[in-house]
Amino acid sequence: MEKVSEDESRVILPDSPARRVWNYLILVATIWYTWTVPLFLVPNIGVPEWSQTVNLVLTAIYVMDLWLNFRTAIMDDGELLTRPEAIREKYLKSYFVSDLLATIPWDLACIILGLPELAMWAAAVRMLRIFRLPHLLRVQGSALPATVTEQLFVMFFWILTITSWCASIWMMIIDQLPDDSLRTFIIKGYYWTVTTMATVGYGDITPQTDGGRLFAMFVMMLGVAIYAYIIGQISTLIVNSNILRKQTKEKIAHLAAFMQQYDLPASLQNDIFSFYRHYLMEHSAGGAEILRDLPAKLSERIHQHVNVHLLRRGPLFGKASPELLEALGVRLTSEMFLPGEEIIRIGEVGREMYILVHGVVAVSNQSGDLIAKLRTKDVFGEIALLQDTVRTANIRAITACNTLKLDKKDFDEVMAAFPEFRKELRKIQMHRVGLETSKSSDGMASDSREQERR
Repeated sequence: MEKVSEDESRVILPDSPARRVWNYLILVATIWYTWTVPLFLVPNIGVPEWSQTVNLVLTAIYVMDLWLNFRTAIMDDGELLTRPEAIREKYLKSYFVSDLLATIPWDLACIILGLPELAMWAAAVRMLRIFRLPHLLRVQGSALPATVTEQLFVMFFWILTITSWCASIWMMIIDQLPDDSLRTFIIKGYYWTVTTMATVGYGDITPQTDGGRLFAMFVMMLGVAIYAYIIGQISTLIVNSNILRKQTKEKIAHLAAFMQQYDLPASLQNDIFSFYRHYLMEHSAGGAEILRDLPAKLSERIHQHVNVHLLRRGPLFGKASPELLEALGVRLTSEMFLPGEEIIRIGEVGREMYILVHGVVAVSNQSGDLIAKLRTKDVFGEIALLQDTVRTANIRAITACNTLKLDKKDFDEVMAAFPEFRKELRKIQMHRVGLETSKSSDGMASDSREQERR
């Protein structure tokens, strides 16, 4: 087994909560420079004094980020690089140069050198970090594809950024009117940009110079391109989100045509539809087709993780160790039940616990009265693992149900290796027996009082 060096143990994982929060902080700083630098370049606006304080704070944050990037694991072709040497080599070949240029306080250097008029132009270099925007939004590393939320965020960020840049350029071209306040001047800039991009200009603000007219034409064409981009992106997201639903409808339609062709009985059709909907949901949402394409070991690890997750939700194993859950997860076996099929019958000896992976079951008493309905991820029959007992309720499948079953024999074999947790289970067992005894006593007392009244 490969040993982890002390340097590797100090490496920050890209999916750690602290690193995610830090990425969002860098994201906010990048957005700040992206939107404010062009605005402060407008002669009639200038650089407010308070922005220098913000620049000093953000410079310190950028310097810290530069150091942290050398200590953060990097995903490279599916491999998480944790050796400091590998991280350093990868980072130096990727974002280091742009990050370094964006970190150096060029604006402060211009002020110190007596060139304040160049300060904000120099600060524009900090916008280089804008190209790391997709990377900053990643939660689990660059190996994962962008989520819908990330794609929408990036799309609207670029739309707002282009709008801000165009408004700033308009304010550079158009002189501020004498009766306009600074706030009104800025609002007019954004108002003109939005109405021009949308090609619904009302004519209340019009360019008076050739340069202004040329820029207006450019903004109109840019607006048309942005509209086409938005429609294309949103259409793609909608189509991708409905692919599984469309495929499911097509398969069910083909199945219905097949059953009508051979005039199958209505009851049999209902059972087939119920099972087939369950099958499609299980193999689409469950990713069965994807799992088949994966190597056996990766598929096994995924199943193991799912089994551990389902076990942890149960009433017995919420506080179990990961090692115990993994040992039990290997012993789980899959079992399918059709609608109307009995899973547990009153009076039979309980030898297994069930986890309802998908479907709905009905719990009823001896008289057939409905007690409860259990749904996906619910657990039932677990008391049979703790003691030899007979079933006290009937459990019947309402829909097609996929379950994971844990036999008492397998459970006892695993528990032999975890004696401390067996003691905890005995406490749970005693607590449950106490509750049942209390309920029984209360019922007997209630019956006695009823007889005395009579």
